[in-house]
Amino acid sequence: MRRSALIATVSTVSIVAILALSACGGSDDATTSSDSVEAEGETPQQPESDPGEPEILVPISDPGMPVSEAPVVTDAIIPAEQVAEAVEVSLVEWAVESPIELIPGVITFDVTNDGDFPHHFAIARGESYETLPQLADGSIDEATLGADFVGRTSNMQSGGTETIEFDLEPGNYVFFCNIATGVSHAAQGQVLSVTVADVAL
Repeated sequence: MRRSALIATVSTVSIVAILALSACGGSDDATTSSDSVEAEGETPQQPESDPGEPEILVPISDPGMPVSEAPVVTDAIIPAEQVAEAVEVSLVEWAVESPIELIPGVITFDVTNDGDFPHHFAIARGESYETLPQLADGSIDEATLGADFVGRTSNMQSGGTETIEFDLEPGNYVFFCNIATGVSHAAQGQVLSVTVADVAL
């Protein structure tokens, strides 16, 4: 009788222990399963970027180049100092005042009559006034020059101005005033020999 009671007691304790262990194991499984479901159902949060620190891109061609030395690509802009300026020409008794060395291309001339008499500004291809064909009054024979006569402004009164453009190729030219009233202005010295250089000055 006592032995039967002892066996019954031991059996009861064993069953209780087994149930307790099962309960603990089930609780762990449930927690693990719940955590797993929660992890699968949520999108991991990304760390917020700092808007105060913009992303710095280093040129692909040279990843090792310091950011301060990265090349800057801009539109090709010609600096103002390299843009050709208009050539100032002053006409006086009896001279043509202008730079005597120019670069080839389309040149803008701003011409002013700073003299007391009417004058105009003309250009002919040639070494000097003396080498150009002339008429009896000393004026340059523009008709005989043909293609070597480049062109001229209109006659300007004292204080008058005119802007004109000529496309000048490399070579030698003569600037002159060809007005003639008895003796041409050119014959009186209103001429200037000019060189248009083949390279930039």
